[in-house]
Amino acid sequence: MTDAAPDVVSLFSAPSPRPCAEYALVLMAMGVPCGLVSAGGEWHLEVNARDAERAREQLRLYVQENSGPLPVAAPTPGAVEGMTCAALYIIALLILNILQRDQLFGIDWLQAGVSHAAAIRDGEWWRAVTALGLHSDTSHLLNNIFFGAVFIFLVGDLLGWGLGLAGIVFGGALGNLLNAWIQGPDHLSIGASTSVFAAVGLMAAYSWSLRGTRLNRWIPLGAGVAVLAFIGMGGNERTDVLAHVTGLGAGGLFGFAFGTQRARLFLSERRKRLLGVGAAVFFILAWALALGV
Repeated sequence: MTDAAPDVVSLFSAPSPRPCAEYALVLMAMGVPCGLVSAGGEWHLEVNARDAERAREQLRLYVQENSGPLPVAAPTPGAVEGMTCAALYIIALLILNILQRDQLFGIDWLQAGVSHAAAIRDGEWWRAVTALGLHSDTSHLLNNIFFGAVFIFLVGDLLGWGLGLAGIVFGGALGNLLNAWIQGPDHLSIGASTSVFAAVGLMAAYSWSLRGTRLNRWIPLGAGVAVLAFIGMGGNERTDVLAHVTGLGAGGLFGFAFGTQRARLFLSERRKRLLGVGAAVFFILAWALALGV
């Protein structure tokens, strides 16, 4: 809850005016003065400070009668969430690099987890996930850590670490799946860059879905394409440009879905974090399948 003015409080906020208007009708029916205000890309349901407690109680009773949860204003995730998301990403890559480099437990991690187009088409879908954590050399790893940490921090800052982690894992996996079906059967691919571009697409599409004017809503998508052109089309012959493109597109799909979901259902922080935990479990499960555990 935030103070909109010395004697006015924002009781509830959402990206769409619909939920605010629904609760405003409830309050007006009970004789509680209220109003809708648009500020900072959000719609706010405001009441006088002296009516705030009564308004909360009326909304609680309304929700209880209709067997639905009372949406609460979601806090802006912020830098801590962004750092958490980036830290989880970096830790996962470093652990897998040690496992791969030293072939710990007598396992050829690269052979087990590489994205092989023919194998994926034959049903080994988990390779689209496991390949996200493997790298060809230290330079490849450091590039993905540096650029990836920047974009994944921004995703966490915008969406929270749970929703952000879900987007980059599932977006990267979908990007690799699409790439495997488009490329020839002998195509091999590894690296977190597909997830990095999924993060770029996620941010761009999520921001696009929340912008209301025709003029500025295309800016995030244009920025995403510009990032792809600047760092995703590298001259290195080993650069899998198509994986970058499919990662960007897959991330965009999740970003649009998350933006629409936020406007309609207003995901709670707990559910966002559960999605993040689910993404981590999904990544571990993919490796379990790859190793035949």
